[in-house]
Parts: sequence; structure tokens; C-alpha cells
Amino acid sequence: MANRYETINTYLNKGIIEANIASAITHETSFCIAKFGFEVDTEDGFFFKDLIAFIHTEIGFNQILQHSGDTFLLLLRDYKIHNAKTLLKRVEQGIKQQFKIDIKNIGITLFDPSDTYKSLLDRLDKYYIMSKLSSRKKIFYGTLDFDFYETQNKNDILSTIIKKLNVATLHNLFNGIPIKEEVTIAKFEEGIAQIKVNSAKIHFYTKEDFTFIQHEKIPNIIKARIIKVDHAKSLVVLNNLEFLDASPVERGDIRVAPAKRINATLLFNRIKLLDGNVSNVSESSIAINVKITDVEKLLEKSFLDKELELEFQIPTDKSFLTKIVTKAFIFSIVNETIVLNIHPSVFMKSKIRQYIALRQNGLLVDLKQYLKGVVL
Repeated sequence: MANRYETINTYLNKGIIEANIASAITHETSFCIAKFGFEVDTEDGFFFKDLIAFIHTEIGFNQILQHSGDTFLLLLRDYKIHNAKTLLKRVEQGIKQQFKIDIKNIGITLFDPSDTYKSLLDRLDKYYIMSKLSSRKKIFYGTLDFDFYETQNKNDILSTIIKKLNVATLHNLFNGIPIKEEVTIAKFEEGIAQIKVNSAKIHFYTKEDFTFIQHEKIPNIIKARIIKVDHAKSLVVLNNLEFLDASPVERGDIRVAPAKRINATLLFNRIKLLDGNVSNVSESSIAINVKITDVEKLLEKSFLDKELELEFQIPTDKSFLTKIVTKAFIFSIVNETIVLNIHPSVFMKSKIRQYIALRQNGLLVDLKQYLKGVVL
């Protein structure tokens, strides 16, 4: 009888996935498919029910399918690979926070119009297996066009993808204010890209040393150095293209940099681990600059997956200081900067939101003054 139900489930899943493939081709839309593993304890069915309800809500009530054994599929309609990766990272962190468990193995891929059911699932399985074999990363992802670039020439891969689709999105920050625009990649040759930008925004690039490129066929955000700005042709010339696992582009919340120095303390079980300075903050994450020796201590003692506590003070509109205390998890470490996902209480989050609004008002005044100077 069990085999009969497994057979029915297999055909049910295949029918649903093939329907999504047909819809995406007909309507020229995108979707991502993810696979995760979770060993279900049938003696505690209510726990599993609550877990699935949480995931279903977090993914916007997209479909969850039981794949085989203790693996499950998520069908994310109208999602690109960047959005899917960010969503699954948030879900994984939310599960750890709310249910005190780890979803350790996650694979994600983007549907391609040339895909069949088999090719799509084979590619997804490849990333899921990579996640199972990895002792560090939990989420592995890729697309048909951008697959295992480490084993191939980076410039050849990019050249092929850009010939297929030469549009992208550039992301920049003006003192913490996100500015983005859709652009055309006019030329890419030997690692140098010429980007056609909006003439009204060309001045922003003269103030930046680098920019971020988001391309729907490439799962990683690309950081590139700006080497030339041609005002007459509205061209920005880039080189030193670097693929990032995490970047400011994928942050869902508004992030601002402090006007004045803010000290922060990271603790574990109420014991201080390190002190640092806040470089930027949002409602759900914060970046702090610390000493490299403190980073080494964190890595040595394996604090990457542990629940920590963060304390810092932020000013109010009346120049008072409000102390923020929140749970925190390490999201990434880059050189001497630690990025933390934070889970403040409702009250603490409201104080952070007020501070962000206060900083935004000041930054908008700066932006208006800058634009006024450009026009003059």
C-alpha cells in the first residue's frame, strides 16, 4: 500500500511541476524551485504541522510538495534566483529562531525555458547534494547558464550570458540611500564592461569606486570597480568583476549608516565576546566593524551558528539615547566586518525603525543638496 501512495505522490508532483513549466513558458514568466531536507518525527506530527505552516506562510503561500522520503520541494512562482536565495535564507533563519532547529540542506535553481522536468530536477538535486556534502554552507544555488563557474573561465561564462541577455540592474548607495536602475551592457570584452546608464544618474557614478550588478541569469551579485565615467556617452566602464555570496543588494530592509559613532557589544550567554562600531543598521540586520583578532576568536570557537546577543545605543529625535538589546545570528564575516541578522522585540524594532526614519530624513536633505549642486 505504501508503494502505491509513493507512486501516486510521484505522479502528483510531476504533474504540478510540469504545469508550472508550461505556465512559465506560455506566459514568459520565471519560477524557482528549492529542495530541503527535514527528518519528520511522526510521533510529533503537530510540530511538523506547525513547521510546514510557518514555511508556507513565509514563502507567500507558494506550493510545498513532499518529494521523496524526508525531502520537500518549494515552487516559487515569479521568483528570480536572487529573490529565491534571499527568501530561503530568511526562512532558514526564521526556523532556527522560532523552532530552535536547523534546516541544514537546501538547494535552489532557476527554471530555464529549455528545461524539461528531468533536467530541472537533476540540476536541483545537484545543488541539494552539494549542500549535504558541505560542512560550512547550507544553501547551494545556480542557474543553467551560470553553473560551476569556478571550473571555467569567468570571462567566457559572462560573455556567453551577456550575449544571450544584455540587460541588468545596477545598484548603488548614496550615503546609505539605495539607488538602482535598469541598464544595457553595451560591450563586454576581456573582463571590461561598458554599461549604458541613464544620463540623469551618470553623476552618481563619479562619486563611487564600485557598483553592484544584478543579472537574472547569474545567481551571484557582481561587485565591479568603476574605472571610467563618460558623461558625453552616458557610459560607465567597469573591471575587476567579483562574484559575491552576500551583498547589500539582497538586503530586504532599508539600511542606514550612523551620523556619529555607535558602539556595539556582542555577547554569548551574557558573556562579552567583543566590542565594535556599528557601520550600518536595518530592522533585521546590522553590520559592525571589529578587530581582526576578535574575528579569529569567533571562528576558532565556532560561533557562526549560535544564538548571540547584541547591545547598542541609538539616538532619538530628542537627542536621548535608547538602549537596544536583541538576539542575533552571524550572517557573514568579511575581513573586519561582521553582518548579523537580528531579531528584536516589537518594542525594540519600533525604536530601530524610528532611528532609521530619522537618518533617512537627514540623508534626503544631503541628497537634495548634492543634486542641486550637480544642476548648478
